[in-house]
Amino acid sequence: MPWDPELDPHEVIVDAVAEFGLLPIMVHSTSWRVVRPQILLTFLVAVEPPVHVPDTFEVELVTRAELARARATGPAPQVHLPQVVEHGLRHLAWLVREDEAIHEALADWTRALSGYEPEPFRAFGREPGS
Repeated sequence: MPWDPELDPHEVIVDAVAEFGLLPIMVHSTSWRVVRPQILLTFLVAVEPPVHVPDTFEVELVTRAELARARATGPAPQVHLPQVVEHGLRHLAWLVREDEAIHEALADWTRALSGYEPEPFRAFGREPGS
């Protein structure tokens, strides 16, 4: 969605989600990338379970996906929605352990996020356990 530079992007997302009749409980920016000629910010938003999902919404099962990878100093050539979701959930798996506000907001998500192993520095060639 378009962004007014006078506004905080998080506020814009909270307002946009509310316009759909959803109550956000957590909004976190997970990534950005250049989509010529714009910068695309990606947010993961957790919402209170809705009473009714509007017919205009698309419902997709969240499944595991390989992350979009390239090199440590450049972007992946293509990024697909399941990869964005995977990245966001791995990010949340880390934050729910490290950030008190996220931990409190997503207390009910702990079990769902337990299968996601955060990998904050894999792109730099650091092997697990080293």
